[in-house]
Amino acid sequence: MFKNRQSNKFVNIVGIILILMALALTYTSKIIDVDKITAPFEQAVQGTIIGDWIDDAKQRELERNLRNSETPAQYLAQNADDFEGLSKGQQYYIKYQSFMEKFESRVSELPNKFLICICILLLFTVKSIIVLIPATMTCMITALIFPFEIAIIINTLGYVLIFTAKYHWGRYIDAGYIHHLVKHSKFLYKYIQDEENGYATGNPLLLFILRLVPTVPINPISAMYGHMGYDYWKFLILSMLGVSLKIVSFTAIGSNIDNPFSTAFIIPLILILFVSGFSMISLSIILQRREKHEIEKKMKEEAKEQEKIDKI
Repeated sequence: MFKNRQSNKFVNIVGIILILMALALTYTSKIIDVDKITAPFEQAVQGTIIGDWIDDAKQRELERNLRNSETPAQYLAQNADDFEGLSKGQQYYIKYQSFMEKFESRVSELPNKFLICICILLLFTVKSIIVLIPATMTCMITALIFPFEIAIIINTLGYVLIFTAKYHWGRYIDAGYIHHLVKHSKFLYKYIQDEENGYATGNPLLLFILRLVPTVPINPISAMYGHMGYDYWKFLILSMLGVSLKIVSFTAIGSNIDNPFSTAFIIPLILILFVSGFSMISLSIILQRREKHEIEKKMKEEAKEQEKIDKI
């Protein structure tokens, strides 16, 4: 029980940290003067290079060279250190925009987007066996290659493949694999079964919450529910509902990664942090209550046994 309390305490701490990070990001996004950071780059793109960030002589030189450069971002990135008045934040933003321009240019030159889509879905499927990179990272990569709406569809299908593959893996493989998983999480597996409430083949509420918690691996939970014979469609619907916010948020982040100061980039990130923090705290509360209930139940059973002994 001591280990369980320590684990719950750790989960609560992580949850609180995530919520504090969300609050800090919300506050920071309001106090940062975004227009000041982006102004030099935006002025160069619009051809109206003005402001106190460059003197007259260098302004004329920049305007003359911009006409012969590939893009304003690329020229500015190469020469940002030479211009007086540019802050570090402005220099980093210009270099970042230059990098994103080159990346987007190479992506647009990719010959067969349909083949890329198939490869991404195969990558999702492989994740059900071998975790190469986080699925959320794959969502962002997909959004960098495809438009937002198409990326949402691809990422949704990708998660369906992960859940389906691991669910059936758990359903048909030898019980020894599940016992190996349970060895590392007996406490959690006990409540997933939820025999006390008559489910015996999986707790639906816990499944939904576990999909919200960022630190809980996808594959072991899917395998456990498959092994217990939990209804596949209920499993899939609850799982997809649990990860729907992740899919939309990380796809939005990937689609707007070229403009990290935009609300379309910041709001999904804040939502992910908030929901992840609250879900971890909720999971800890549920497990603590279940553990407390079990202790009380055990104490009542012991009291009854003692009464029987006393009567004898």
